[in-house]
Amino acid sequence: MKRALWLFSGFGGRLALPALAVALAIAALWWILLDRLHREERLLDLTAHEKTAVVARLVEEHAVSTFRRVDDLLLDLIANTERNRSMRLESRRAFEEGLVVGVRVYDPSGLLIMGGGRVTFQGSITDRDEFRVARDTAPRGLVVGVPYASSETQDLLIPASRRLENADGTFAGIAIADIPVESFARYYRVLGLPPDGAAALLRSDGVIIARSGGMSSGSGRSPADTELWQAIKRHPIGHIRMISPVDGVERITAFRSAPDYPAIAVVGESVETVFGPWRDNARLYIGWAVATTVVILLFVIAFIVELQWRRHTDRALRVRNRALAWSNDGIMIADATQPGMPIVYVNPALERLLGAPMSALMGAGALTALERATNDRAALQPLRDAIVVGRDARVELTRPGPVAHELAEGGPDGPKGARCLELSASPVRDHDNRLVSLIATVRDISEHKRVQGELAEARREADRANVAKSKFLAAASHDLRQPVQSLMLLMEVLTNRVGDGMTRNVLGTMERALGALKMLLDGLLDVSRLEAGAVVPEVEVFPLSEVMDRVAANSRSVAVQKGLILHIVPCSAHVRSDPMLLGRILQNLVENALRYTDKGRILIGCRRRGGTLRIEVWDTGIGIPADQQEDIFEEFVQVGNANRNRDQGLGLGLAVVRRLSAMLDHRVTVRSIPAEGSVFTVELPVADPPAAKPLPVPLAFRPAFATTVLVIEDDMIVREGLRVMLAEWGYTVLSAESCAEALDLANRGPVPDLIVADYRLRDGRTGTEAIREVRLALGRILPGILVTGDTAPARAQEAEAGNFRVMHKPVVAADLRRAVAESLEPLLRDRQTVA
Repeated sequence: MKRALWLFSGFGGRLALPALAVALAIAALWWILLDRLHREERLLDLTAHEKTAVVARLVEEHAVSTFRRVDDLLLDLIANTERNRSMRLESRRAFEEGLVVGVRVYDPSGLLIMGGGRVTFQGSITDRDEFRVARDTAPRGLVVGVPYASSETQDLLIPASRRLENADGTFAGIAIADIPVESFARYYRVLGLPPDGAAALLRSDGVIIARSGGMSSGSGRSPADTELWQAIKRHPIGHIRMISPVDGVERITAFRSAPDYPAIAVVGESVETVFGPWRDNARLYIGWAVATTVVILLFVIAFIVELQWRRHTDRALRVRNRALAWSNDGIMIADATQPGMPIVYVNPALERLLGAPMSALMGAGALTALERATNDRAALQPLRDAIVVGRDARVELTRPGPVAHELAEGGPDGPKGARCLELSASPVRDHDNRLVSLIATVRDISEHKRVQGELAEARREADRANVAKSKFLAAASHDLRQPVQSLMLLMEVLTNRVGDGMTRNVLGTMERALGALKMLLDGLLDVSRLEAGAVVPEVEVFPLSEVMDRVAANSRSVAVQKGLILHIVPCSAHVRSDPMLLGRILQNLVENALRYTDKGRILIGCRRRGGTLRIEVWDTGIGIPADQQEDIFEEFVQVGNANRNRDQGLGLGLAVVRRLSAMLDHRVTVRSIPAEGSVFTVELPVADPPAAKPLPVPLAFRPAFATTVLVIEDDMIVREGLRVMLAEWGYTVLSAESCAEALDLANRGPVPDLIVADYRLRDGRTGTEAIREVRLALGRILPGILVTGDTAPARAQEAEAGNFRVMHKPVVAADLRRAVAESLEPLLRDRQTVA
């Protein structure tokens, strides 16, 4: 209703009558065009119906004439056969004209008793339809059989037959005349049908016996289930438009049923032939009409759009001016074609931001007004440069304290102080690349600057806290590791010397307590090193079975103690990763499964998916609730350990797994059902096996030659523990508590072969300095091991620069023994070579 009122009021009412006239003109154009096309189509259809009907009558008459002459021949043949008289077939007209190529007479058992002309049928007559029809149904007229191929020439022949009867009317045999299909096809070719037209002759049961397109393409087919056959059954004479089941061409088809013989004439003319040219012309006419309609509509639409644009231009200008006036950003437009680039438009926001009334800004030079407001000519230099080259510019300006009119006007918050402004300017050029205007926006970014300063200060405070935390962790780690190292060394010595069972039980309890403390320190060390970026992956290609075997060896004893089944499925794949870090990931996952599984089994296996290998750790433990499956990868988070039982770990293993997997770019996921178990999955890339490497020479844990180890440790208990333990391993030990004492022992002899030093020594000296000075004093590079509780990344860098190893306290005796043997291996090889 509103649209109707709009059409007949104001601007819409003025357009209603022209639009109605255009619509009527277009409707008349299309009505005339479609009516003409419809009449032409009906005329073509009627012409095709008449033409096919005439040709169908000719086909029917030809078929009736042919079958009548063949029928006369068969009647004469039957009469002569009954009277036992001979008959000269070659002189008959049907033979002379080629309508019949041969005749056959069969007795009631199907035995050939007479043949004339070319007898080309070699099969059993009892299997043919014409014989069964004559024997079983006693037909009184001519019977047309299904065409068959001649055994001699492979020509298709139509068997036309009549029944032979005894005096009492019983079946006495059958007489057959073979009609070549070519005689019908030859006639159809001269009917003047177009190339895709078709003429065919059907039996009364719908079987095709002759066709203009060649016998191989349609003879013997039955259209009894087609639209044509359904139409023939309803009306003996008529038309139908259908797609041919023989060649798939759509045709206008006429059909006629012969009244005296079992034959139906069918003639069809292709729809494409009849309507093809008309359709081309119709497309041309419709295209012309569409183009005309589009042109008319485009002119009308262009006219309406032009009027609408003119109508809305003023409204858009009013809306733009209102929006500019309401904007919180200051907007300024200057005329660049005038000297000094005078301002031609400012909005109220610019007055507030620059602290100048509109009357003072309008007409003044843009750069002059900005300089007056900010008192900073140098800050506007980038704007001047941008105007010269015609590019956008962005500068930050500082407007000093409040001006007089602001103090007078005040505001809800009173007069404001200095402001930080952001100026964005865009020079506008015409088609000849001449500067015509300058559009600038001014925004107050004082609050943004304040927030940025607060964020920067907060970031600096966080950095200071992070540095302080790292220093605290390093110092605390060193102070905690020193006594733990002493206890572990003394435990190793006592374990080898005590034989009393009760005392060994006490030592075992102490060993488990120290193991729990070492686990906490190692977890803290791993987390701190990962956060500090001190761990650098060394990616290589290696067989996964090595890591799996190492994990199995480390975990199988724990599984046996808890009565669990630990099964590792063998895997022959090679992967690309860091073998040590990947081993740590898998070891932590298996240890986590062992801690939280009381019965059942733990399974470790692999699944390959394209170029990715999935390592899965299955357990039948307590499971993890869905809402905690992400929290377990945080530090000190444990499921089902509210009492913080040390036997169930400290909640650092999965945190280390998450950090190491992110470092190696290995995806780690978890699936779990409470009270049923969990599955942890690690995904890593598969790699081709590398070239074979020589096997390493196994290390000897007892020295083959007299070997001297220099121990430098300022803590008396740790120094004594190291001395006793190394002596029991078969080494000669020199122990010193300072760098000066170590130099004195090295000079007095015996000459040490290896240096084991603590990092922090007395008098502010370090183990790194002690190793370097002993090497200088002896004049050769001795292997060194730095044993320290300091976890700072700088220790690893010093060790790499000094070519010695670093081991973090507390050090397990077995690890220290292996490290000593590996460090002395080059010396052992040299002595064996000399020997």
